[in-house]
Amino acid sequence: MASKHIIVIGAGAVGLSSARAALLRGHRVTVIEQGSIPHSRSASFDQHRLIRYQYGRSPGYTLMVSQAFDAWERLWQDLDAQHFHRTGTLGISLAEGDYASTSGATMAQVGIEHQWLDAAGIEALCPHLQMPAHARGLYSSTGGVLFADRIVIGLAAWCRAHGAKLLANTQVQSVDTEAGRVHTTAEMLEGDQIVIAAGAWLPGLLPAYSELRIARQAVCYVQAPEQHRAHWANGPCITDLGEGANYALMPVQGTGLKFGSGQHRRLGSPADGFAGPPEEGYDVIRYFAPYLRDAEAYRSQRMQVGYYVLDSSDAFRVEPQGKALVVTNCGGGMFKFSALMGERVIACLDHELTPAQLQHWAAGKLPVTTPELS
Repeated sequence: MASKHIIVIGAGAVGLSSARAALLRGHRVTVIEQGSIPHSRSASFDQHRLIRYQYGRSPGYTLMVSQAFDAWERLWQDLDAQHFHRTGTLGISLAEGDYASTSGATMAQVGIEHQWLDAAGIEALCPHLQMPAHARGLYSSTGGVLFADRIVIGLAAWCRAHGAKLLANTQVQSVDTEAGRVHTTAEMLEGDQIVIAAGAWLPGLLPAYSELRIARQAVCYVQAPEQHRAHWANGPCITDLGEGANYALMPVQGTGLKFGSGQHRRLGSPADGFAGPPEEGYDVIRYFAPYLRDAEAYRSQRMQVGYYVLDSSDAFRVEPQGKALVVTNCGGGMFKFSALMGERVIACLDHELTPAQLQHWAAGKLPVTTPELS
């Protein structure tokens, strides 16, 4: 296969994973990032992110999680480090047809191992929680946390060491996707193909995406009361608790306890800033409070603010634009798939699957890929 020059715009997890995949295939790679590499304000940069099989009624995304675990194993081998901690995951169902109950049905449908716990079983596993008598817990031993900042730092170092040209603090002024040209404030670059993984900055980069909605997601790092800290540290990540997509990531290997909620999301823009006062965290804690023992003793330590392209489909989009592939609509859920997404994007650029196949797969539909890519 002839070597190509692949330009990657955006040095988050997807961009750097695409760069790694291209380098492994012998291509020449240039990565352009408007901030530092890695960029602490990118949506990819945080202490940890959740990887779990619970995916509601979507068998496609549920199956993709198995593929993602395989892709992470390939990355750990390259990095000679495993930036993952297996905690297990727990989703709590409070009504038939809610996210946890439909996730369990889907996992059973596609053969993913799991077990159901009653309220007493949930509290035995998680003594820091208090459950109504009708609660059911969907437990999987497989999931856990990906150490996001360590991953992007490791990816950037690996790509640099393997010949990628990393252009930090470089602003892209325009992209000619038909000609394969990228104009920055410093120079004009020509590539055979372009990967655009610009996250929330995409609408300002390509006119075709100017109407995309940007969501501000602020999560809270929490101090649990002393009597419950060991329970959190040794327990499973919570994938959904109560109404509104509330989730919690465990304080493991030096990370903090993190609470997030789909209810604490609003339209915004990176121009709005990345600060969030600790007082804002109590709005997030409030969603968890009915299910926490000693809820009044939980304290907000700091907020982590990120911005994502989001629409009602809740499906990733990977779209051809001339010589470019645009990865967007990632929400907050792309990180767990980023190593896998990078491999698939470059496989598409190398004509091992069609853009239509890639789009079909990325949208969470049942895979239409050749066996060697599955």
